[in-house]
Amino acid sequence: MRIYLRSIAYLKPYLLWFSASILLAVLFSTANVYFLPLVRDIVNAISKKDLSYFHNQIVNVICLFSARLVTQFGQAYLTAWISNKIIIDIRLQLYKKLQNFSQSFYSKWKVGELINRQFSDTANLQGGILIIFENLLPQTITFFGVLTYMMVLNWKLTCFSIIAIPLFVVLISKLSVTLKKVTSQAQRKMGDITHITQESISNMKLVQAYNMEDKDYRKMKREYVRNFRALMTGVKVKNKVEFSISFLQFLVITLVLWYGGLEVTQGQMTGPQLASFFTGILLLIDPIIVLSKVSNKLQMASVSAERVFELLDTPIDIQSPEQPTSLINPKGNIQFNNVSFFYNKESGPVLNNISLEAKEGDTIALVGLSGAGKSTLINMIPRFYDPSEGSITLDGQDLRSLNVHELRQHIAIVPQEDLLFRGSILENIRYGTPDATREEVIQAAKMANAWEFIEKLPGNLRSKIGDRGRLLSGGQQQRLSIARAILRNPKILLLDEATSALDSESEKLVQDALLKLLKNRTTFVIAHRLSTIMHATKIIVIENGKIEEIGTHEDLLNQNGLYAKFYSLQFRKT
Repeated sequence: MRIYLRSIAYLKPYLLWFSASILLAVLFSTANVYFLPLVRDIVNAISKKDLSYFHNQIVNVICLFSARLVTQFGQAYLTAWISNKIIIDIRLQLYKKLQNFSQSFYSKWKVGELINRQFSDTANLQGGILIIFENLLPQTITFFGVLTYMMVLNWKLTCFSIIAIPLFVVLISKLSVTLKKVTSQAQRKMGDITHITQESISNMKLVQAYNMEDKDYRKMKREYVRNFRALMTGVKVKNKVEFSISFLQFLVITLVLWYGGLEVTQGQMTGPQLASFFTGILLLIDPIIVLSKVSNKLQMASVSAERVFELLDTPIDIQSPEQPTSLINPKGNIQFNNVSFFYNKESGPVLNNISLEAKEGDTIALVGLSGAGKSTLINMIPRFYDPSEGSITLDGQDLRSLNVHELRQHIAIVPQEDLLFRGSILENIRYGTPDATREEVIQAAKMANAWEFIEKLPGNLRSKIGDRGRLLSGGQQQRLSIARAILRNPKILLLDEATSALDSESEKLVQDALLKLLKNRTTFVIAHRLSTIMHATKIIVIENGKIEEIGTHEDLLNQNGLYAKFYSLQFRKT
């Protein structure tokens, strides 16, 4: 219940609409209660053969039932409106939270699991809210209204009738605990299925290239079988609840018929009163039947709510301080001071006691084998990660003292994997600089050697590039990423294998453009092609998270160490 109370806290902006919904629920329940005296009066009119009174009461039934329908559907509409608004608010809050999590968070979570919580779990939560306010609330009001009328009508028969209610409650409560466990298992398995599907579709090219379709299909089938078993266990529990409720319902009606019949034969109540009482019994049982039918959905909604709020309650480990230091016209002096980084202590350091300095306008090249820690190092500059030990400063100010969004405003990144969005070329180059003019976009594209293929496309800058840019070649995708970075005109530039997908001719042209771009900018470059970093102010050789060598291209060749070995392997004659 606590988790639902937390969801209800989102009602605050919609209190007026919610109040109207409550009013309609009360009117609906009042209409239900009025059916009891109406049934009594109709039976009386029939027994006395009073046709005029009988016809009047039939008209009253039609009016009352019409009012019941109007209030029922009006309340259902308002409840759906409110629940949709609440879920949109929760989804937006969740999406905002996902935007602010660090890369450490994303390294620990499955993407499919996050998507499942964003959409499937919030949909289940919405279903729970609808059930509470659209079904349980009016039915509960009806229950107590009818019960009060029945107590006035015949308190002894009413007490006899409600003896079975604790059995209903205990049975539903007991089975609901089991149902919650089963539902939780099914939802976890559905999260796994979502993740596998997302991963497979994203890497379908690789799946097909290695003929892994059948193996992946069998893997998916196994997951669906596990999910099916969990779902069917839930169905069994749900059917047990409904079977037990139906049996108890039959038992209560039979006992009331027996006891009420005795009351009539002994002159304790009249036949019309018994008919009215029976109507009340049916209205009393209705809320319990509703509860039994929706218990599965309520448990599913409860589990989903816990999963959603678990994500919302996860602390954001990288964020701006409450009173950040102002960052005005940064020069771009970056300094790493005894920086170490751990994903976790058990696996050892990814970076170990790194100290280096990049002055304004310097180009720092990072060289080393895959997994040496190069990408982690440059990812600390925009604070995708924070050091586990030590500090990083920009113009003498600790990065953690700055507003993280203000810091990133002065940084442009060309990642190792080209990150493009479904849409047009113009939208992708402008990403991060939405106010750039068409002329500025074209100039950036020319500097990145991208304009030569863009202008040949039928739609020019408006050409659609497909999901993740798959309508373009790898080299074209990479040149768009470079154009996006050029357009941002950053003070700090981070290049992670920025020319790896270009052919020799395009690489030379882009390198010429980058050389112009690097002027007056602090640049960190990761490159396996050593020909692209010979101009660097400093070349840092990293191995196992440590700096092994540092110097210019000529200095490191003269040292005849790791760099010289890498250089020899790339440029030796075959």
